[in-house]
Amino acid sequence: MEKVIWVRSFEKSLGSKENDGLSMVNKYLEEGWKVKHISACSMSDSTISGQAYIVIEKDAD
Repeated sequence: MEKVIWVRSFEKSLGSKENDGLSMVNKYLEEGWKVKHISACSMSDSTISGQAYIVIEKDAD
């Protein structure tokens, strides 16, 4: 089984308190899922904001 999770990084100076998705990734990793693929890129012209998608997988029991 596979899942795709979007992760976003924001400029903290803007006061953004949105969920970046990393807590969800960490939860799955703690449950035994493994990272299969990560792809990342920048967001707009910002050098400190970006986004990624992470493909995780777990063997079917």
